[in-house]
Amino acid sequence: MAAVVVVIAGLLHAWRNTNVLTADRLCGELVSAAQVDAVLPGAGRLDAEGSGLDDDDLTDTRCRVEKSSVLLGSGESVLSVRLWGVRGYDPLAFESEPYPPGASYFSGEVTGGANAHKAWVMLPEECWTDRPVVAVFSVNEPAADRTAFAALATGTARTIAARAKCGDLPEKPGALVSPRSDAARPVSEGQVCGLDGLTLAGQVPAGTKVLEEGQQAPADVWSCKLTLDDETSGFVRGDGFMKYTATRDPLLIDALRKFPGTAERTAPDGRKAEEVDRGVGFILPCADGGPLYLAVDSGQQYLEASKRHADLPKRDTYAAPFMKAAARTFGCDAPTTG
Repeated sequence: MAAVVVVIAGLLHAWRNTNVLTADRLCGELVSAAQVDAVLPGAGRLDAEGSGLDDDDLTDTRCRVEKSSVLLGSGESVLSVRLWGVRGYDPLAFESEPYPPGASYFSGEVTGGANAHKAWVMLPEECWTDRPVVAVFSVNEPAADRTAFAALATGTARTIAARAKCGDLPEKPGALVSPRSDAARPVSEGQVCGLDGLTLAGQVPAGTKVLEEGQQAPADVWSCKLTLDDETSGFVRGDGFMKYTATRDPLLIDALRKFPGTAERTAPDGRKAEEVDRGVGFILPCADGGPLYLAVDSGQQYLEASKRHADLPKRDTYAAPFMKAAARTFGCDAPTTG
């Protein structure tokens, strides 16, 4: 009898605190239990909510997985998965998740990004509805491994696309392009954000130190944020001074072109280009290779500084120097005319 009690107690312990008795796939078999276990920190049992792919509306698909344990000191970590219909520039925007420039990006056969709390993968164009569709993954605790997080996102997106019969994705993402460093670093004059010829002379309050963070340029998906090392704090400091993005990724370019507000205009550097959503960014034609999308946006630090420094340049002044330097660094010469 005592032996039976021990066996039952052991099974209960395994059921509540490990994944020995958990199904291999969760949420209608969309998500790999092993990949979730590798992303969510700590030990414990995985419990899932979500019945799988929504047949009527792909973007109504949702999944939630919890890892919990009754062991002393164990907390609860949660993974949420949702499909979103997005504007083409949302995956690159600083207002969306994951927040650039702290994300690591991957491009090629599959396009996406991941940071400690968020990951995203863009589904193939055949999966898009009235707008591009992105699979977004969120965790309430920092992911145990960013590479594993990107693999989970890619593997789940692959299953979704296969189930919906709208395209094929690889099992794993390509190499992740991570930020140059984990912390912001002082800018190099004439090489701001690693862009050849970009300067901040006369464009920031006199005597203010400027920090930069982001990926090494050039890259297929790239971002950089400038922060004034001043007295601002909280959200204002976190939002930064100026924020730059760039991509040559074909799927992201297609997504940008799908936006209704995209139209032919003149870019800040003078060449004919496609303006996205009335000035969010520009898709530049390049003499060699595919097009290059560039965007610049100001942060809350710029708004605060402009109130205190009347001589600070207008926001539009920052666009042309950035696009000129970025086009040079990314190898996007203007096509010849005539």
